[in-house]
Amino acid sequence: MDILKRLKKYQTRANKELGITNPNNMVFQHFGYEKGVPYIATVNKAMKSMLLELDIRPLITTKGARHTFGSYLWHNDIDLGVIAKVLGHKDISMLVEVYGHTLEEKINKEFEVIKSFI
Repeated sequence: MDILKRLKKYQTRANKELGITNPNNMVFQHFGYEKGVPYIATVNKAMKSMLLELDIRPLITTKGARHTFGSYLWHNDIDLGVIAKVLGHKDISMLVEVYGHTLEEKINKEFEVIKSFI
């Protein structure tokens, strides 16, 4: 998260100097790319290079990073409806499918909390 925050700070400064806007607040926005964002393959290649250089394992792709971010939000008690909105889904049905395995874990954990009240 710290790396992404630094990237956004650098990007904001560079965009200001170049007179470029980023209306959708894209992380990997760049004026030189079609529609302002690089291709997924380009980002995956750059991520792989950075992860190898930093000796971070496992190597993940943009899809893995997206899933990790969704999981991070979910395990920090962010509502599924909010996560769906952040990830650009129209509703939570996709999240239930993707994060279903952790839903059951969370339900059991929270059920134990409720039982402790009784």
